[in-house]
Amino acid sequence: MRLAVLMAGPYRGNSEIVKRHIQIIGNHDTYVSCFEHYKYDWIRSSWPIKRIFTTPNINFKETNWSKFRNDNAGQSGFWQFWNIKNVINNIEKDYDFYIKSRSDLVFNSGFFTDEMINQLKPNTFYCPELKFDGMTWEYDYSLNDQLFIGDVNVMRVVSNFVTKYYNKYRHGLNEATPYVGSNETSLRTYLNENGIPIIGIHAISYSKNHNGCTVPSGISQIFQLETI
Repeated sequence: MRLAVLMAGPYRGNSEIVKRHIQIIGNHDTYVSCFEHYKYDWIRSSWPIKRIFTTPNINFKETNWSKFRNDNAGQSGFWQFWNIKNVINNIEKDYDFYIKSRSDLVFNSGFFTDEMINQLKPNTFYCPELKFDGMTWEYDYSLNDQLFIGDVNVMRVVSNFVTKYYNKYRHGLNEATPYVGSNETSLRTYLNENGIPIIGIHAISYSKNHNGCTVPSGISQIFQLETI
């Protein structure tokens, strides 16, 4: 079974995070996409990166996404998936499954065992049941986009999310309820529309350490914004 790890955006980790990530997830081919000014941080890191792709510049104000989500949280979500789109579009397509991860996830327990990997099904989106704040996500309308696994078709759908989801009316400007207006609920809707089922992974536990910040961006109000 051939697996690849995908990461995107600025580097936020440290050597201990890298060590734990490899212990839990495995030492697989790793691909990164980021803007040019973040490349040096990734190169200096101890991640076993096979290739770094340069995320293309774009004017956020000219995107359909900006017509629905242009506050700090919305812009941060756009840049997250714009980077993810580029790494997905450039990776080799001959892996069995792809693991989208983050450089600030601190794995506490669990392993991606051969038994678990061998049970993965095609055209299915897998993500841990617990997020880094220890909370579960609501199965009926959300998911966990911090860490997820899928085959090439699932990743193709995820890649299209940032440019195609808001090609039609979805909700009011910066509307935020438990059911609309977040990355998780929107991606869940888009996966449903494309016939991709979502399955929770039980045996993985992790926290977050983003240069000392351990809480979600919605609480810390620290968002990754770009001026490209």
